[in-house]
Amino acid sequence: MKLIHKFFLAFFITNITLVGAMFVFIYLNFTTEFNHFVEKQEQKHLSEVKLHLTQFYAKANSWETIAYNNQLWRSIVDPKQQNNEDRATLDNPPPTLLWIELPGDLLKTGRRISLYNQHRQVVVGRNEINENPLIEPILLNNTIIGWIGLVPSKLAANSPAKAFLNAQLHNYIIITLLVIVLAFIMAIVLSKHLIKPIQQIVIATNELNKGNFTNRITPLSQDELGTLSNNFNELASTLQENQQMRFQWMSDTSHELRTPLTVLRSHLIAVQDGVFVADNKRISLLIDQVNNLNLIVDDLSQLAHSDTASLSYQFKPLNIAALLQRTLESYSARFTQCQLNIAPLHLDNSVNYQVYGDQERLQQLFINLLENTCRYTNQGGQVQISLKQVKQHIELTFSDSAPGVNKQDQTKLFDRFYRVEKSRSREYGGAGLGLTLCQQITETHKGSISLQDSPLGGLQVTLTLPQTG
Repeated sequence: MKLIHKFFLAFFITNITLVGAMFVFIYLNFTTEFNHFVEKQEQKHLSEVKLHLTQFYAKANSWETIAYNNQLWRSIVDPKQQNNEDRATLDNPPPTLLWIELPGDLLKTGRRISLYNQHRQVVVGRNEINENPLIEPILLNNTIIGWIGLVPSKLAANSPAKAFLNAQLHNYIIITLLVIVLAFIMAIVLSKHLIKPIQQIVIATNELNKGNFTNRITPLSQDELGTLSNNFNELASTLQENQQMRFQWMSDTSHELRTPLTVLRSHLIAVQDGVFVADNKRISLLIDQVNNLNLIVDDLSQLAHSDTASLSYQFKPLNIAALLQRTLESYSARFTQCQLNIAPLHLDNSVNYQVYGDQERLQQLFINLLENTCRYTNQGGQVQISLKQVKQHIELTFSDSAPGVNKQDQTKLFDRFYRVEKSRSREYGGAGLGLTLCQQITETHKGSISLQDSPLGGLQVTLTLPQTG
């Protein structure tokens, strides 16, 4: 069953239940009120008839005139001068749940009244006094002068009151059916209204399954469905960006690998054809290209291990200043090769540079930062490294000279394969993965890494790690 059908059934069944319950309640309440109203009206009518009969008997001293004068009897039990509708409205208001006005002669009570003398013999009406469910004496000076009998409307066959109730029931049924039809229509309208944003999301997710990440949903409301639509749009944007980044990574990786491979292939073919001689200079050039390939593959491998949480960490207390000093000493030849002047490490001897971390991973982090400096700093440039305490953290800064990196590019340098100058990156090796790996190692050590403009004209990397001890 589709969701629109479930919505429809939920609304329709709920409306039918409520309408049915209201119909039963209203009709039963109306029937009760109407019967009570009829009883009061008939009792009042009977009391008035008794009064008229008492007055008549006081003058005539017998019932004979009434027995032979049907017109006189009717004038007493159904007085024309008094309007029943006015009595009902003024004295006993009818039930409020009437769809039509109550007719003035609805009850026809006078037709169900019988008169008997003091010996219970019929004067007018039913032959036997016991045929009347309601019997009351007529008194004159505390003496019974006769009896009056009444068949209540609710007990009478073909009662006008019952017919009126049936007519009202018929009206209620028609109105209930109209309400049910309206509920049916409203259930359809509401179901389609509610299902529309859901259908949008279903269609859009099908497009995502097909690989169409450009599709977006226009939120139709501000409720949870609107929030879901906005979340879908964010998801689609993220998937689209990831797809573009994946294509870019594949393209960049292929370019990165193609450059040294092309150089290797061209030189080896030239050596094979006798154009070049396989001397030490030529072999060194080929080895450099192989080293470039190794750097790219190493970066990819390290990053893949980091993504899958395969990098093992062995945390222990260590002196980060001593670790950095050893790394700089081992990298001195690389700085000399790149013709970079590195300033002595600036340390505050009063600070205990203890951190809780993995020695190998932190050294890998320092090497990546130093290698980036060697690759992308102009020859003859300068490098300054400082280590200081900031509150409960150790702050390490790497500053180099020109060229610098604009603010827009600084925010993207931690993205994989992103390079400010692709041609220059290929020339010096690297796939734009070093800073990404540095960021992941830093975050694993519960630290932070950021980029700023260097006071030397280049780029400054600020690394912050929590201090221990």
